[in-house]
Amino acid sequence: MNDNKKKKALRSERAFDYFIGAGCDCFAGLMNVNIKNVFLDPGVGIEIHQKGRDLVQSLLGEDIPIIMPICTPVIKYGHANCLGVDLKFPDAGQVGIKSHFTEYEQAIEFMGEKVDFASAGMTPFYLDYYDRMKKAFPDEKIHWGWQWEGPVTTAWELAGDRFMYDLYDQPVLLKEFMCAVTESIVDYCEFFREVEGTDVLDPEPDHGRVCDDIAAMLPPEMWPAYVLPYWRMYFEGPVSEAKVHCEDMKSKHLKYLDEAGIVDYDSGISPKLNPKMIRENTSAPFGWRLGSFHYDSMTARDVSDFVFQAVADGASYVFTFMDAIMCKPETLAKVRVFHHAAEKAKQMLQSGKTLDDVADMVSPDGRRKFWDHWPSLSVSRT
Repeated sequence: MNDNKKKKALRSERAFDYFIGAGCDCFAGLMNVNIKNVFLDPGVGIEIHQKGRDLVQSLLGEDIPIIMPICTPVIKYGHANCLGVDLKFPDAGQVGIKSHFTEYEQAIEFMGEKVDFASAGMTPFYLDYYDRMKKAFPDEKIHWGWQWEGPVTTAWELAGDRFMYDLYDQPVLLKEFMCAVTESIVDYCEFFREVEGTDVLDPEPDHGRVCDDIAAMLPPEMWPAYVLPYWRMYFEGPVSEAKVHCEDMKSKHLKYLDEAGIVDYDSGISPKLNPKMIRENTSAPFGWRLGSFHYDSMTARDVSDFVFQAVADGASYVFTFMDAIMCKPETLAKVRVFHHAAEKAKQMLQSGKTLDDVADMVSPDGRRKFWDHWPSLSVSRT
């Protein structure tokens, strides 16, 4: 089979699936726990997992499967923190960073000497957090949330806004810097793999996926020079599959997913894309997310139409993540609709029905909305 046919087969041979997820943010919100305390107090992190998972399941219903892995707080800046990026823990909200810039030559030399990740930055604290959670849940798989970002995002974290200027002003030195950054990420992944005790990075919950949102800020014509070489370097490391999460990409970026050999593309929240557009511009299998903030502006029929149209237009999976604002009766009812529609689509395809059959499940109103009037649905309906 030639490369073109192999690429096209990737999506057609992948069985459709779906999932609903929930984690620390949702648990903490439901329990009125300040998320800052979850990040900085292992006892709080243990407590919200002990109580929060059952609470979410009871609210949504025992018949609705929810992925709720036990994980230390997910902080994507773990690797960057080891390289000197300071973390900011606001009183309420996600962890932020204070951009750290070292002259490129010094940074390249520093990373070339191999960082002792186990003792760098806040790693000792989060290793202890991980050990305490393993003791609290001895019979369950515990994931370590002290993670990393992709090459472009990490380079921007280190260099700050200067990174964007130096794409033009110092391209040769910047590429050398990005090469050193990517090698450091691969080294960190090896360290992370040793901590979790796995041969390759665990595909659940997406530890091996490269998350590189800043890459979407680069114009498509820059991707062959500033994105693809470093993604390829990353995928040569201890990962099981070439999977990527990159939010806010545009249609002209999509062709490069094939060039990078991507076998799973998560577009996250990308308002300039839709499933039909992704299907037409890349052969990579892809997921399509219904964001928590979308539910309030959608009717139950909108939700089911969203699912059926996404599947009909080629999504390999659809998914949604729970947060506390979704845990009110009217929104929980729509999440159940999401589940039932996705399960219906899955059963149809397993029984031999086609994507056209799934498309027939979309209401006439839904066919008009999705995707020409998405995500601009009316905002007042329930």
